[in-house]
Amino acid sequence: MYYSIRSLLLTLGLSLSMNAAFSQQDQRRDIDFQAMEPFQVFDNLYFVGIKAVASYVIETSAGLILIDTLDGFEGFTDHLLDNIREVGLDPNDIEYVFILQAHRDHYGGARELQSQLNAVFGSAEEDWQVIEDNLGDQAPRRDMVLRDGRSLTLGDTTIHFEHTPGHTPGTTSLQFSVFDDGTEHLAYFHGGSALRTDEPEAIQIFIDDLARIKTIPNIEVQIINHHDIHATGADDLFTRAERLQNRQPGEPHPWVAPNEFQRWLDELIADSYERLAQAQ
Repeated sequence: MYYSIRSLLLTLGLSLSMNAAFSQQDQRRDIDFQAMEPFQVFDNLYFVGIKAVASYVIETSAGLILIDTLDGFEGFTDHLLDNIREVGLDPNDIEYVFILQAHRDHYGGARELQSQLNAVFGSAEEDWQVIEDNLGDQAPRRDMVLRDGRSLTLGDTTIHFEHTPGHTPGTTSLQFSVFDDGTEHLAYFHGGSALRTDEPEAIQIFIDDLARIKTIPNIEVQIINHHDIHATGADDLFTRAERLQNRQPGEPHPWVAPNEFQRWLDELIADSYERLAQAQ
C-alpha cells in the first residue's frame, strides 16, 4: 500500500508540475494574458510592450525608433502596433527597429513587422547569425548591423551602440538622452544583463564590461527590457510606472535614479564573480 500511495503522489506531483509548465507556456503565448496598457515614460520615450517583455518607442524630430519586436505569437504584433497608436504615435513613422538580443521574445515579431513597416531593421552581426540559424528562410530581412562604438542620429536624437555579449553573442546596449518636461537625462539600456554562458573567459569579459559601464559619466536612468531587472530594494518596471502615474508636482521622476543603477551594476558584478568561481 505504501508504494502504491507513494507512486500515486509522485505521479500527481509530476502531473501538476507538467500542467504548471504547460500553463506558463500558454500564458506566454496568450496575448489576452500578456496585454499591457502602453504609457509614456519620458517626453520622448514610450513603453509599448507586454507583461513578459518590454518594447519601447523613442520619438525624435525625424521619426520613431522601435526597440525590440516581442515574440511574434498570434496577436502580438497587432497589439504592439495598437499600443503605439494608443500613445498617439503613428507606426508608419517608424524609421528604425533595433533588435537588442537574439532571443525570440525580442526578435519574434520582426518578420511580420517588416511586412507592415517601411523601416530599417538592425541587430548585431553575431545575433543576426543566431536569428538566421534559428529561423532559416523565415528569418527577418537583415537591413543593418549594429556595431560597437558606432552611433546613429535621427533628427534631434543620437543613439550610441555598445557590444555587451554574455546574454547572447551579440547583445547590444544603448546610450541616449531622455527628457522629463524638457530636462535632459542620460539613459542606459542594457540589452541583456542575465549571463547565459559558463565559459570563464566569456564571464570575465561580461564582468569587465559591467565595470566599464560603471565609469560612464552622468548616467541617471536605467531602461530595462524585463520588469524585474533592478537593484535589490528598488522598484520593478510596473511599480515604477504606478509611481510615475501618481507623481505629484515637484516630485522626482521615478526613473531618474543614478544610485540605483550603480547599485544594480555592483550586484550584477558580484553575482558574475560567483558564476566565474563556479565555472573555473
